[in-house]
Amino acid sequence: MENEIILGLLLNLKTILIYLILILFLIDLAKADSYNKIARIIKILLFPLLIIFNIHYKKINIGLLFAALLINGITFYLATPFDIATIVNLAVFETAMILIGILKFIVIAGVVLSWIYAFGVNFFNSLTSLIQELYENTVSIFRNVIPPAGGFDLSPLIAFFVFQFAERMLYVFMGQYFS
Repeated sequence: MENEIILGLLLNLKTILIYLILILFLIDLAKADSYNKIARIIKILLFPLLIIFNIHYKKINIGLLFAALLINGITFYLATPFDIATIVNLAVFETAMILIGILKFIVIAGVVLSWIYAFGVNFFNSLTSLIQELYENTVSIFRNVIPPAGGFDLSPLIAFFVFQFAERMLYVFMGQYFS
């Protein structure tokens, strides 16, 4: 009973760590304000990992992605009896699913914040400014493809559908891998 509680606690801590690593990856990828209080807190919490996994490729810190994959892989290695190829695939699938989930949350939160700002509510702090920066960088990719027309911007909806489609495709690929 105690071992199950400790195992559950460790898995929850692992999930929190993966989320923090991937959020920091998105902050670095979007070149968001690194002096933001939330970004600095995440960097302080992950400082030992940042020292070890400080691998840059074309100014993108891929070391953070590698750290997330490695932590997921070690967890699957300790928890499942699969071979190494399956463990690597599971780690990639779970990391990609978490990253897509974070991106979907950013799109939804950015839309909600834009509506709150449109109604004149002054709700500006470190968290909302970080969400807005990540939202603008995420949606700008889709805004280049489908520009706003008549004051109506469909890019957040298209972004959400693309992320939802990518998530469904990952589920299909994972299902085909294990069948």
